[in-house]
Amino acid sequence: MRNLGLVAVLLIAVLPRPAQAQGDFIKQRLKSLVERSGIYVSLTTRTAVDDEVRMGTSLGIGWGLAGKQRTGKKYPFSFSSYSGDLQTNAGSAFGRIKARQIMSGIGYQWVRGKLVYGGQIGVGYSFNSVTLNPGVAMAFGVPEPVGVSVSNSFVVRPQAKVEYFVHRKMSLRTQFGYTYTDPQVVIRAVTQDFADDWNPHHWQLSFAVGFFPLRK
Repeated sequence: MRNLGLVAVLLIAVLPRPAQAQGDFIKQRLKSLVERSGIYVSLTTRTAVDDEVRMGTSLGIGWGLAGKQRTGKKYPFSFSSYSGDLQTNAGSAFGRIKARQIMSGIGYQWVRGKLVYGGQIGVGYSFNSVTLNPGVAMAFGVPEPVGVSVSNSFVVRPQAKVEYFVHRKMSLRTQFGYTYTDPQVVIRAVTQDFADDWNPHHWQLSFAVGFFPLRK
């Protein structure tokens, strides 16, 4: 029994400590994540397929990763938002739709020196809201009051990307894609409802500059 106890003590002293090893692993992963992280400043223009939804150009800030770039699969994840004006058939603006979307998917990229290009498809969910302008009743030719409801919706977005690293800490990126989402917007008046007239499917084209201050 004394020998068994001595063996047990020696094993405990020699074997690695799981908690410490796990803590070191987490620290290394966090350090790598911080070093690869960067900020993108982007200019995006959106063009809706529906003539009664008007989108324009917006300036945005995003987060991304850039490490040892390699050819192969990737699994992108994103959170984005956009908005657009809603119009009647006569061209009168009566409200604004806003979407907040969370997406994930799969893609493939090729690396050629400092150039990275590829394609991906994302699937996700959109949380939508609509605010009405003053005078919405006049725009539709109905008496007050006028209300609105909008549903949340699923999203599918195929996209192509080209990125060039002018420096290991700075890149230029362009993206082109199409967003399919189909929320139901319903304008509710005392006399009648107006529905199924506004679909914010749209093309988007963006140009961005990426900064990676801690990249090795």
